[in-house]
Amino acid sequence: MENQSASAKDIKATIHEEWRGAAPLWMKWYTKLSSQSRSATELVVNGAALSSGQHVLDLASGSGEPALSVAKVVGSSGRVVATDMVPEMLEGARENAAAQGLSNMEFRVADAENLPFGAGEFDRVTARFGLMFFPDIHKALSEVRRVLKPGGRISFVVWGPPDGNPLFSTMTGPFLKHVKMPTPPPDAPGVFRFANESKLAGVVCVAGFHSVKTATSTVDWPWPGTPEDAWLATSELAAPFRKMMDALPPEKKSAVVEEVIAGIARYYDGKQVNFPASLVSAQAVA
Repeated sequence: MENQSASAKDIKATIHEEWRGAAPLWMKWYTKLSSQSRSATELVVNGAALSSGQHVLDLASGSGEPALSVAKVVGSSGRVVATDMVPEMLEGARENAAAQGLSNMEFRVADAENLPFGAGEFDRVTARFGLMFFPDIHKALSEVRRVLKPGGRISFVVWGPPDGNPLFSTMTGPFLKHVKMPTPPPDAPGVFRFANESKLAGVVCVAGFHSVKTATSTVDWPWPGTPEDAWLATSELAAPFRKMMDALPPEKKSAVVEEVIAGIARYYDGKQVNFPASLVSAQAVA
């Protein structure tokens, strides 16, 4: 048990360090990134069945979505608390909220496995691309259920299967020809941890939620720019990707980046890069 606890602490420390450094870059690319990921945000918002006046907790809010979109739906009589483990990311979310004139939001540094809120405080809990990175998913979902009102609802979105997300293979494939990355332990935090919707449904059920619904959807994932622009953004935004880039021998970098950009160009229509994406959504009732 002590080893598991130590491992979880190490994972969280690594996540914090990686994303702390990436925070300014998420602000740099916020407008294009929020446009590209609009379909994922809509899945979360629609799945939450929001209404005016509700109190909503958003986990792993990053630079603001979907918390900002949720705040627009619940209106001035509602309240949205955006949370993240990384203070620097939340500062970006705060700036984006101010720029959009949203005054019904709070920003709290919080660990999903130990939420600093009272029982039954929220009508809804949302998360977009955060769930798969929580080291102790069972503890996190137990906390989510605790802070929800009876009958409250969760709405989550994670990445679907790798073969439905060519963005990742296009970006990483050329690197992996030259860099051998360690195989992560089973159920370790990672992008595709809950790509199987049955696995996601299972952990939600175990946490005591009912009326669990999951679905795998194929959506558009368009980057509003050139292949070169898409590559630069991904290389800066995807903090864990830096390890793979840094492990590449310097003399190979130029050729590998050219191969990545050529791969991206296959999806380019002259105006935007039209990647498809596979997403898994989940809703359930406390």
